[in-house]
Amino acid sequence: MSKKVLVINGSDREGSFNGQLAGQLVSELERNDVAAEILDYAELPLLSQNTEFPTQQIISDIRAQVKAADALLIVSPEYNGSYTARLKNLIDWLSRPTEQGNNEEITVINSKPVAIASVANSTYGKFVRQNLNTLVAYTRMKPMDHEGLGIKIPGSAWGTGQLELEPEQQEKVESFVKEFITFIG
Repeated sequence: MSKKVLVINGSDREGSFNGQLAGQLVSELERNDVAAEILDYAELPLLSQNTEFPTQQIISDIRAQVKAADALLIVSPEYNGSYTARLKNLIDWLSRPTEQGNNEEITVINSKPVAIASVANSTYGKFVRQNLNTLVAYTRMKPMDHEGLGIKIPGSAWGTGQLELEPEQQEKVESFVKEFITFIG
């Protein structure tokens, strides 16, 4: 496997549809000979400049994982038309310098290729994808020139709790992954 992608799930809800989509994207990337894993950042503390330094080990570890990845793939639910606080907190940590007072430092996400995906109800995650694309560009990541992957939650999923994609949706996932792989080179 030539490339390594770190998938970031914006939801921490057990069994979340976006978590399930993140897992499906990992599988699809691996089917296309790309190493992929989901980032575990459940224990990441809330960013506060009062406790930012000295850097806690969990923050150093997460930054090292992000730095080692060739690209990021963010999968997020749509909360009131935007992303989750948990995801914003992660991006805030990644956008901060690792050395106190060194605001000129290049961060681990600077120029990092990134794409956005979401599974949501009637909006297909349109608003969270727009907002995340703005945020990642602002934090100097390199967003894929694509609106991202938007999947509508199938009606049956509400009863079963399982995100079973319809053939048309599965084709969208496969097409998106192929475009993403081309994008990251």
